[in-house]
Order: sequence, then C-alpha cells, then structure tokens
Amino acid sequence: MKKILSLTFIVLLLPSMAFAGECPMLKSGVEDKIATLDQSKHATLISIALMLHEKGVKAHDSGDHGMSEELLNGALRLLDV
Repeated sequence: MKKILSLTFIVLLLPSMAFAGECPMLKSGVEDKIATLDQSKHATLISIALMLHEKGVKAHDSGDHGMSEELLNGALRLLDV
C-alpha cells in the first residue's frame, strides 16, 4: 500500500511541483528585463508588461501555474525589444 501511495505522489504531484517552479524564474526574468530597459523610451510596453507580471504572480499564488506561465511569458515577449 505504501508503494502505491508513493508512486501516486510521484506521478501526480511531482510534475505539478516542477511546473510551479518555473513561475518564479519567469517572474524574475520579467523584473530583470524591466530593470534594463529605458523607462522613458518604453514606458507603454513596461506598463503593459507590469500588468501581465502582476496577473501572472496572482495566478501563481492561486495555484494556476499554467496561466501564470502564459502571462509571464507574454510579458517577456513584450519586453524583448
């Protein structure tokens, strides 16, 4: 019985934990890109990216890691100027 429970944990929970681990890296990536951009030249892009960043962090905090990754990747694409 213990083996079945252990296997269930590995199969069901471990992949979602690994997936959730990508959100903080994406979050940091957005923050790093914002820090390197010219704030006056790219103000509109930065503003939209910050909105996506905030929504991505909220999605991560609520456990919706798929949505979090989409939002944070969208912010990174916007900041790729």
